[in-house]
Amino acid sequence: MADRAPSEVEAAPSPDPSRAWVRQMLDRFGMTSVTPELRASASNPMEACFYAHKDRVSKKWRHYLEVYDRHLAPFRGKKTRLLEIGVEHGGSLQVWRSYLGKAAVIHGLDVNVRAAQIDDRDLKVHIGNQIDTRLLAQIVEQMGGLEVVIDDGGHRCPEQIKTFEFLFPLLADGGVYICEDVHSSYWSHYGGGLRAPGSFIEYAKNLMDAMHARYLEPPDTIEADERLGGVYCVSVYDSMVVIEKRRPQAPVRVAAGRRRLK
Repeated sequence: MADRAPSEVEAAPSPDPSRAWVRQMLDRFGMTSVTPELRASASNPMEACFYAHKDRVSKKWRHYLEVYDRHLAPFRGKKTRLLEIGVEHGGSLQVWRSYLGKAAVIHGLDVNVRAAQIDDRDLKVHIGNQIDTRLLAQIVEQMGGLEVVIDDGGHRCPEQIKTFEFLFPLLADGGVYICEDVHSSYWSHYGGGLRAPGSFIEYAKNLMDAMHARYLEPPDTIEADERLGGVYCVSVYDSMVVIEKRRPQAPVRVAAGRRRLK
């Protein structure tokens, strides 16, 4: 059920004139519906769940499904706490339920007040802005923690970065943070552009630099953010960045075997 009634939140923002331009960009790639042939081609559990879905509408890039399965498979069948930002019609929340199982705790957040219509008993939808850190804190408290965050929200680079910097420190050890549709990092409409300093893609590159800060000459050339010290892995796919969290450990070289070249 929705977290707040539509009357308790601000109305959805006015249509963005740039959306027509974005739609024109996306139309270059086309869209298809699930067919029996596509359903039969499923090569992993995530694809099977998505292609079998028939209730609320969900739209994803086809290649995302393999990435989801690669990073979320360890969470299946467990009490995984997943927050999806940007739920649109609610179909993706239902897909996560099907994929993760009955034990999962699944919440969604959307700025569109119409998302309050999503009333599935096993899902929880909150209405508000993804950069409202007070609301985010309340959601995480209700969930009892987080293992998985999927940011499919406004796709604006400053919002993606602010949301990540608030939620990543709240992820459990071993958690996964997925930021979708980062092709927006190359669009000026979303605060991006090729090698634009404020884009999420460039931010992800900086995370990779910070991961290797101990190897720099001199080692203090990067000011580390202690909140993000748990960044274990940054995986970059077409339009998607996946950041894994693990408790930091100092690297140790290990030698095995006895024979050496003479």
